[in-house]
Amino acid sequence: MDGAVIIAQEKGLFKEQGVTTTTLFTSGSEQAFQAYMQGKADSTTLNSLRIVRSNLDVSQHVIIGTLSYTDNEMKLLARKSAGIIKVSDLKGKKIALPSRGGFSHFFLERFLLFNGLTLDDVEEVFVGKKKIPDTIKRGLAHATMQHGVPIAETQKILGEDYVIFQTSAIYRKSKHLLVPKKWVTQHREQAKGMLRAILKAEEFIKTNAEESIEILSKIKKYDVKAMARTVRHEMNYYLSLKQSIFTDLEGIEQWALDNNIVERKIPRNYLEMVDYSLLEEIAPERVTIIRPLSL
Repeated sequence: MDGAVIIAQEKGLFKEQGVTTTTLFTSGSEQAFQAYMQGKADSTTLNSLRIVRSNLDVSQHVIIGTLSYTDNEMKLLARKSAGIIKVSDLKGKKIALPSRGGFSHFFLERFLLFNGLTLDDVEEVFVGKKKIPDTIKRGLAHATMQHGVPIAETQKILGEDYVIFQTSAIYRKSKHLLVPKKWVTQHREQAKGMLRAILKAEEFIKTNAEESIEILSKIKKYDVKAMARTVRHEMNYYLSLKQSIFTDLEGIEQWALDNNIVERKIPRNYLEMVDYSLLEEIAPERVTIIRPLSL
């Protein structure tokens, strides 16, 4: 989902806009987020769930753009030899997940409810992302809700012995660009330069799809054919700020509170956490947040 940021870095588009990037974390979202929280990075990319789960002070950080979105990235892969042919067969089965309260956990609950089941109908097995393929191989779990490398590696292990359930009707996952509010005040032109570079990277992906796929495959250490499917059929690179960002954050916030995923008891106010002024200056058609009309 960070594809446009990676392309902007690899093709020198940030430099063209006068923005010097010294370190770009392209793997390990937790590593990247911690670097940002420790002041080692001026910006970071993260999805709505990570924002909700984080302990950041929402009054001190702002989202200046949504980088991309996907309706069908997440997949439930199940082992056919475990007796799973249709979704209802998941009842009573073990499902491997990276962690409690992570995006896979959140999406699994949505997926089950969409198909007439609940988390009480399955047994969750939290093993960490890297251990998912081996957990399925050893029969310690019968299915997983994931995307990317864990799915690809599990498919290789199982050969023909798997079925994938996927739908675009459950949830739209988005990736956002987050910066400190103080940094925007001090480096407003650099912030706009970042956004311009990302817009150029989007166009590059559209007009140079094959090269972009090869770059992303190499950087992310992901099979090029699998990356091609991801880029062409799952990812939507469209820098924007939409009104729906608030309902997304608020909905996940309530889920996190209801399931004791976060320690706080009072919901956060995310209304002040979005700064649309930068994107509005350079691409106003990409901002659909309800705001006062200019006179």
